[in-house]
Amino acid sequence: MNSYIINKNLKRNFFSKRKKDKEKFEFWITSTYIALLSLISLMLLYYVWILNVNATKGYNIRELEIEKKQLLMQKELLDVKIAELESLSTILWDNDLQNMQRVENPTYLVIKDDVQYVYNN
Repeated sequence: MNSYIINKNLKRNFFSKRKKDKEKFEFWITSTYIALLSLISLMLLYYVWILNVNATKGYNIRELEIEKKQLLMQKELLDVKIAELESLSTILWDNDLQNMQRVENPTYLVIKDDVQYVYNN
């Protein structure tokens, strides 16, 4: 055999256009696969982060609801105490009221629509 033909054939690249297109296509598929996996990973991390934020907000809401219930109970207790102190029986049993003298002939002044009326009993 001729040595020139053998050497000439070794230097020549046998890459065809079809083989180059196939390699480009495989690279495109690989890069697309990697991009999709990274996108899915990022979306999973975002989902976990959103779940954590929502759980934290839910915990804060529960704490505020408990505090609200406690404050409403305190308000109701204070309303009961106010009603008790303003009740007629408390006013009648007050020491200052018991020491007052009765008026025998009272005069009343009624103001209605900027007109004054005086009534005597």
